[in-house]
Amino acid sequence: MDFKLDQRLEKDTYFIGELTLSRVLLMNVSNFPWAILVPKISGVSELFELDSKQQIVYQNECNYISRHMSEIFGAHKMNVASLGNLVPQLHTHVIARYKDDDAWPKPVWTFQNMLPYSDDDHKLQIDKIRKLIDDYEQGENYARL
Repeated sequence: MDFKLDQRLEKDTYFIGELTLSRVLLMNVSNFPWAILVPKISGVSELFELDSKQQIVYQNECNYISRHMSEIFGAHKMNVASLGNLVPQLHTHVIARYKDDDAWPKPVWTFQNMLPYSDDDHKLQIDKIRKLIDDYEQGENYARL
């Protein structure tokens, strides 16, 4: 079965790039730096459905993006979650949070005034995170399946 991104994720995000296991997306919400990682494996809705090697690679990719987004965006806290209540396809949200952001200290899911990116702003965010992907593939964090 070929990998196909869930329609809702396709509609709500911009493509950033590809890691070993994951497609990396930018959520079209300008209120928070917000990436989403999706394992490129069809039919997977839960983390435990990945084999043990895939679980390790996926966790490493999520940790890497989270750690480096925290650094480049100067986050006070990183929110990392795999909920899947509305989108059953396994995906992990990586969100940089600030003590003065629009939703603090509540979860972003409850925030009602999500603002989409302008064309120029989303391109700037994509470039920042795409650099992380390029660095990952060049560095010691690169894991092959």
